[in-house]
Amino acid sequence: MKDVTLISMSKVYERESFCRPFINSENFIDCSDIEGTNCYVDDGALSLLRHQIHNVDARGIHFIDSGNYHYLSYLFLEKIPREFELILIDKHPDCKIPMFESLMSCGGWVRTAFNELSNLKHVYMIGTDLALCYELDDLKEYRDKVTLVSSYEEIKESNLPIYLSIDKDVLDESVVDTNWDQGVMKLEELNKWINEIIKHRYLIGVDICGEADVGAEDKVHEISAQINSGLLEKFMKD
Repeated sequence: MKDVTLISMSKVYERESFCRPFINSENFIDCSDIEGTNCYVDDGALSLLRHQIHNVDARGIHFIDSGNYHYLSYLFLEKIPREFELILIDKHPDCKIPMFESLMSCGGWVRTAFNELSNLKHVYMIGTDLALCYELDDLKEYRDKVTLVSSYEEIKESNLPIYLSIDKDVLDESVVDTNWDQGVMKLEELNKWINEIIKHRYLIGVDICGEADVGAEDKVHEISAQINSGLLEKFMKD
């Protein structure tokens, strides 16, 4: 799982030092000119995005811009040809019924995945805000396939491979700034969860989102870049 891909939707990565080695390489995919992608994605934009990443395997490390584009995870999940489970480290359950039923959203892509991907067997949610878990009601028939994780033991219960999706908005605002409301997790805790996952489960691939708005101050982008660099190093060792 050594391949690295950066998908630039908002041009935020161009402001982060960690991505400089990737710009102008085949690992850097600029999708910022595709319309109809911010928070919601229409069918036409989804087709264009699929075309842009058609050579990118689900196996690998994928940086997918801000949480506005977390639905990009779905495009990697649909590439997985066998039964698997998803571990979502995110403040939000991302299970909302979209305002426009025909569109997939950054806040409802997990629901879409359950509805559309038969190979997805279970979702483990780590760091999810319990006050937001009413969104799980939108899953209805899939409620028994969702675990709100409270201990390391719960992620060891299955032998299926897992895909890991991390939204940095799970982290406390004292750690990093994102463009969404944030959780209370510290970086040390996030690293512990990742270590346990890598240790006990077969990891198919991983994606990381949660960048700040592109117009944020330089220091905000540099902190996010440092976290991205640390996560990349951790997964490259796997």
